[in-house]
Amino acid sequence: MKTVHIIDCHYAKDYYHDKHEGPILQQLLKAFNIHSDYRITLDRKHFREAVVQANKAKCDVLHIAGHGNGDGIASSSGRGSLLWADFVEMFQGSDPAPKILVMSTCCGASSGLGRAFSRSTNRPKLIIGSSDARYFDDYVAAWALLYRRLNCKDIDIEAMQQVLAKICAVVHKSFRYLGWDDERERYVRYPSKRTRFDVVERE
Repeated sequence: MKTVHIIDCHYAKDYYHDKHEGPILQQLLKAFNIHSDYRITLDRKHFREAVVQANKAKCDVLHIAGHGNGDGIASSSGRGSLLWADFVEMFQGSDPAPKILVMSTCCGASSGLGRAFSRSTNRPKLIIGSSDARYFDDYVAAWALLYRRLNCKDIDIEAMQQVLAKICAVVHKSFRYLGWDDERERYVRYPSKRTRFDVVERE
């Protein structure tokens, strides 16, 4: 994995209280010897520019850190939100979408985002996030497990299933990925609703 592009779009109060993810993620990636490109975006214009630049760089992983809900990504100004359809439209240029989209926002791996990308031409192979609202520390813990594994494994479905199993067992069961299925022409979720995870201690 060459570079993780980070777009940090938290509320102004989050930056004031030093409660935003970007700098923490940068240090995690540095510890794993993964290069990062970090952008803070405080409005929709600069958010779009950051997405377009990440696509032009043909990055393997685009990491969005901020707030959201089942309908889209919350604006840094706290006024309104960027709906999934508008977010997906930002990827529909001449450059390919990133292979992996990490959504570090509440409901970042919602079915609504998967449906919006399903109707588009350019889409990531994997969308990783939570299906509900999670705490700040849950996301930090989850991404530490994710990038530790991605640093030593090729980006494939088997590796992602292994790391998601760990995240669900250690952090919370609401984390999942949506993987694009060419045959069915839609995103398939993992883990399924019936999957159970147990924590096993090593001796």
